[in-house]
Parts: sequence; C-alpha cells; structure tokens
Amino acid sequence: MKKDSARTRYPILRMSMLGITYSSVPRPAMVAWWSAAFPGFGHFILNQYARGVLFTLSEMLINKLSGLNDAIVYTFCGRFDDAAAVLDANLAFGYATIYLFAVWDSYRGARYQGRLRSLSAREQPIRRMLIHPMEVQYVERKKPLTGFFYSLLFPGLGQLYNHRFCLGFYIMFCWWVHIGMSHALAAGLELAYGTAARSTEMLSQHWIMFMPSVLGGAAYHAYRGTVEQNKLFCEEQRTYLKKTYGRSEIVIFRESG
Repeated sequence: MKKDSARTRYPILRMSMLGITYSSVPRPAMVAWWSAAFPGFGHFILNQYARGVLFTLSEMLINKLSGLNDAIVYTFCGRFDDAAAVLDANLAFGYATIYLFAVWDSYRGARYQGRLRSLSAREQPIRRMLIHPMEVQYVERKKPLTGFFYSLLFPGLGQLYNHRFCLGFYIMFCWWVHIGMSHALAAGLELAYGTAARSTEMLSQHWIMFMPSVLGGAAYHAYRGTVEQNKLFCEEQRTYLKKTYGRSEIVIFRESG
C-alpha cells in the first residue's frame, strides 16, 4: 500500500491494521456545525483523528476547569449570580478562542478536502482489501441506518461497524467517562423507581450537557461514514469492471435496424 501511495499524488483511501481512512467531500457547513456542537467532531468527519482527539480532550478539560457548562445551566435558570460565581473568566476566554478556531479550521479543511477529492477521482487509487497478520480490512457495502442505530445504542459501535477501530474505542471510552461522571445510569434507575427528586439530585449538570452532542455526533458520523464507504465500494467496482471488460467485444444489446 505504501508503494501505491507513493505513486499516487491524490490518494483516496488508505488501509492499515488500525482501520480505513479516506478523503471525502463533506458539506463545510455541516462540518462546522458539528465542530460547534462539540469541538473535534468536525475533524472526525474529515478523518483528521489526531486533531479531533486533541480538540475533544481540550473541550472536556477546559470546559470543566472554567465551569462553563455550569454557568450556562445557571444562566438558563435565571441564576445569574451563581453563573458569575462558578465561571472562570480567564479560562473561558481561552476556551472561546480554541472553540472558534476549531469551527473555522474544520470548515476550511472541509472545503479544501473537497477540492482534493475531485482531483483524486481522476486517478481512482482504491484498494479493496488488506490482509495483515493482526487484522483483515476490506471495503464492503453496508446499511447506513445500521451504523446510525449502533451508535445510538452505544456511541462508538457505529464506528466499529465501519472499521474505524481506534476512533470507535476512543468514543466508547469517552462515553463511559460521561456516563460515570454524570451518574446518568444511577439517576435513570432512581427515576424508574419513582424517586424523581433523588434522580435530579444525583445528576451532574456539567457532564450531562456533553452527552447529547456526543450521542448525536457519533450517530451522524457513523451514518455518514457508511454512506462514504458505500460510495468507495461502488467506485472500486466501476473501475474494476471498466478495466476488465471495458474493451470487450461482447455485445449484449444489438442496435435495431
């Protein structure tokens, strides 16, 4: 695969034992939206895993230290004095800078990656299968809704369905952290027992605010990743058939005359 990448100026897909990475043509506005919902998710859509991991970790760490989520909750409840008391202004300004940069960088990256992909389409450097001593990777047709519902069931499972192993386990780890820190499962059990006051008291408002963005972002990423891999599958099939049978003299439909 390294030799293929060296010969190809604009590769589309790269396989390794860790998963499948490829360039795509995402909508810049949608990428920016997911970066705004949770910094780093826009970069995951662009398959820029290192940036995505660092941005998501920065989001969780700086948000926690600055008390931003708690301040937002207090503000929505009209408790402005409590919001001002828990918010660290210095860290909040630094957070805002990183947040805006993540949104802009993902938007810019989406636009440029789309241009590179249009050049890649001319070369069609797609590999169908990789056999490694530790793993077998391949491009196949999958059902987008299956990946979507796997991620709704537990974030990260949809990524595993799409052969994104490192990203899948990272999102699963983050989801476990959010479940543990927010006490969501214990609070849900208390609510099922009918003790709503106890359930509300147990919840951590800071960590629970992260969870809708993580759940929605993981589900959308899994759905879109399945759609993109289906496109790669069709492109590889079309290229193979054209190369193998493009000059065939077999005539299936004769012209009427």
